[in-house]
This record gives sequence, C-alpha cells and structure tokens, in this order.
Amino acid sequence: MARTVLTVQSALGPYPGTVGAGALAMTYATGDNTNGNSFPFTGRELILFRNTTGGAITITLTSAADPQGRTADITAYSIPATTGLAAFWAGNLVGWNQAGSFFIDYSATGLGVAVMRIVG
Repeated sequence: MARTVLTVQSALGPYPGTVGAGALAMTYATGDNTNGNSFPFTGRELILFRNTTGGAITITLTSAADPQGRTADITAYSIPATTGLAAFWAGNLVGWNQAGSFFIDYSATGLGVAVMRIVG
C-alpha cells in the first residue's frame, strides 16, 4: 500500500518581520484511513490532529526500531468527537524514522491532520 504523503508546513518565528494576513494560517488535510499517511521526517515536526466528525477516531503512530531493536508504537489513541484536538511532537529521528518518513494510520475518515516543521 502506498501511503498518502502529507505536505509539511513551516511555522514562522521567532522574528518573522512583518506578518501579513494569512501568514500564520495552517492547513489541515484529511487523514487517509485507507492507505495511511506519511511525511518527510527530519525530527523537527509537530503533528496536529483535529476531529470535527460526530464520532471518536483513533490514530496509530508507527515507531521504528531504535539502536537496541525496541519499538513503541502509539496505538489506538482516541481523539474525541466534534472538538477533539491532539498533538504529537516528533522531535527525534530515533524510534520514529521509517527510511526518511513518519507513518500515521487512522480508524476512520474525517480526521484533520497538519504537520508543522519547527525551524530555528
């Protein structure tokens, strides 16, 4: 299965100069519950989830073996219906790097996901 690649967005800051209308806006994509999602992973990403559906949706963040061969997936993490928000700071390549990508899976359709790369 080929995962749907998410567009990584960059956050402005800490000294962005003049900030025009819309310059701080972020865009949520709809998570692909059939194929899953991935994004180019640098270890500097904040993943944001927003549930505006009528039911809870679970996510799975798939880990990769660390140098000792250990894995620690985050499985079936539930994001509540209607106003559910969640965030995960993927701040280290060790344990998450899937050959240059990060993997996310969903239990249902309709979950918004945004990936912000923190630079600075």
